[in-house]
Amino acid sequence: MKTLVSALLLGASLTLAQAQNYTFNLTPGQDGGGARTGSGGGLITLSGNTLSINGAFSGISGNWTADHIHGPGAPGINANVLYGLQTPYTTLNADQRSGTIIGSFSLVDNPGNPPSGFTIAQQLSQLDSGLWYVNIHSQTFGGGEIRGQILPVPEPSTLALIALSIGAGGWYIRRRRS
Repeated sequence: MKTLVSALLLGASLTLAQAQNYTFNLTPGQDGGGARTGSGGGLITLSGNTLSINGAFSGISGNWTADHIHGPGAPGINANVLYGLQTPYTTLNADQRSGTIIGSFSLVDNPGNPPSGFTIAQQLSQLDSGLWYVNIHSQTFGGGEIRGQILPVPEPSTLALIALSIGAGGWYIRRRRS
């Protein structure tokens, strides 16, 4: 019974360790500056091939028209749309210039329109390298008003979980031998 519990704890902690967090900070300067306005940001979690996004934006100069994840594109470099965030993820406020982006979707091979040609493995590499960005488009700036690179968040808690699992396994083996 103790072996089963230990194995389950180790498996659960390794599963938790596989989730990766990313952050994005939406600013007008990343989309070209000028008369652009607005701000926002959020958190993205990758678990397996599922991305979960939880973000918000406000203060854009024109009514919202669309929002997407673009890539691969380094800061200041434009890229094609990989994943649309409009329906059902974006909920606009009454002013049509602010809202939230909340939801989950699965990564797929060859996303985008036109199709990107990227496999899921290539997309994960791009994401981990900071080559994806969130872009909010408005009537005033159809090409994008605010933009934020999606950047990995270091996970010290993941390392702690793995160390705890290894330590618990070592303790159990040592106890079993004595």
